[in-house]
Amino acid sequence: MKTKYFLLGLVTLFAMPMFAVKAIEDGSKFGTGEDSIRCLENLSLYQQYYKVRDYDAAYNSWKVVFDEAPQAGGRTLYGNGAFLIVQKMVKAPAAEKQQWFDLLMKCYEQRIQYFGTDRKYSEPWIRGRQAVDYINYSGDAEMLDKVLPWLKQAVDHGMHNADADVINSYFQMLEKQYQKDVETYRANFIDEYVRIGELVDQRIAQADEQQENYKMVRANIDNLFTMSGAADCKTLEKVFAPKIEDEKENAAALNKIIKIFRMSGCKESEVYFTASLYSHKLNPTAETAAGCAYQAIKKEDYKEAITFFNEAISLEENAANKYDYAYHKALVLQKLGRYAEARTAAYEALRYNANKGEVYILIAAMYADTKLYDGDPILAKTVFWAAVDKLEKAKSVDPSCAAEANKLINLYRQYFPSSEEVFFKPELKVGEIFHVEGWINEDVRCRD
Repeated sequence: MKTKYFLLGLVTLFAMPMFAVKAIEDGSKFGTGEDSIRCLENLSLYQQYYKVRDYDAAYNSWKVVFDEAPQAGGRTLYGNGAFLIVQKMVKAPAAEKQQWFDLLMKCYEQRIQYFGTDRKYSEPWIRGRQAVDYINYSGDAEMLDKVLPWLKQAVDHGMHNADADVINSYFQMLEKQYQKDVETYRANFIDEYVRIGELVDQRIAQADEQQENYKMVRANIDNLFTMSGAADCKTLEKVFAPKIEDEKENAAALNKIIKIFRMSGCKESEVYFTASLYSHKLNPTAETAAGCAYQAIKKEDYKEAITFFNEAISLEENAANKYDYAYHKALVLQKLGRYAEARTAAYEALRYNANKGEVYILIAAMYADTKLYDGDPILAKTVFWAAVDKLEKAKSVDPSCAAEANKLINLYRQYFPSSEEVFFKPELKVGEIFHVEGWINEDVRCRD
C-alpha cells in the first residue's frame, strides 16, 4: 500500500513542472498550467492599461505576452505593441534608442511569423507599416535597399487601398532611387509615377473619410515628380521620342506616354502630338482627342481643335479633365472672335468645376473687348460694368485669382461712364438695372 502511494507521489512530483509550459514552447495560444494563467493575467492587464492610456504599465504586461505567448493577443497584440514600443523609444536616451528600434523590428517580424497569412492584414500590409517605421526611426542613411522592396510589396498588394502614408513613402523612396542613378531608374520612376497617380486618384474618387489624406499624397507625389527633373519636357522627349514609332500600334504604351506628357505640362511636344495621333487612330479616348486638339492649335487649325475638344469632353469621365478641355475650347473660340460661343464653352467648363475664377476673367475680357451701341459712346461703356461684375464673381469663387481680377477691375473702371455722362442719359439711372444688349444680353447695375 505504501509502495502504491509512493509511486503516485513520484508521478505527481514529475508531472507538476511539466504542467506549466509557455505557449512559445509548445506552440499553443496561451500555454499550459501556471504559464497559461500568467499569460492570461498579463494579457488582461495590458489591455486594461492600454485602454486607459497608461502605456508604461501596458508595455510591461504586453512584453510578457509578446515573449511567452506570441499568438495570445491576436494581430492586435502587434499593432498595439508597435505603438507602445515607439512611445518608449521616443522618450529613451540616445544610447538606448537602438535596442528599442530592434525590438520594434522584431515586433513586425514576429507578427509576420504568426499572423502573416491574416486575410485582411497579411504580410504585404505588415511590411508596409514596417517600412514606414523603419524610415521614421532607423536613422539608416542606406535604408533604400531595405525599405523599397517592402513598400513595393505593400503597394502592389493593396493597390488603391494601400495606406496613404505607405504610398507616399514608396514614391519618396522611388525618387531617392532615381536621384541615386538617374539613367538606370528614369524609366521605372516615370512609369511608377503614372501608376501610383492612378491608384491615388481611384482612392480619392471613393470620397471616404480618408479622401483628404490621399489628396495630400497626390499633391506630394506631383510635387516630387515635378521637382525631380524627370518631368522636364526635354528629358521626357529624350526618353520617349525613340520609342514612338516602335509603339505606334501599342495603344497601352501610347496612352502611358500621353498621360506622362499631359501631367508634366508638355502639351507642345511633338512626341505628345504624335503619340496622341497614333493612339487616336487605334482607340479614340478623351486623352488622345485632347492631344490631337492641342496639335491642331499649334498648327493654327482652330476649327479642328474645337472638334477634337468636343470629342474629348464627350469621352472623358473625370470632371477635372472635362473642365480643362471645355476651358481650352473657350480659349480657342475667343481667339477666333466667336465670343458668344466662347462664353457658352466657358459656362460648360464651370459645370465641371464651379470654383475656377479664370473662367469669369475670360468672360470679362470678352465683354470689355465688345463694341456695342454704334453711335452712342456713352452706352458703349456699359460693357465695362458687365466685365467688372464677372471679375467680382471670379474673386468670390476663387480667391487665388484676386490679384489678376483686381488689376483688371482697376483698368476697366477707368472706362465706366462718368457721373456727368450718366446724368445726361435717361436710360441710365444710378442704382437701377440697365440691360446690356447684343450678345452680352445681361442686366447690370448702373454706377455713377
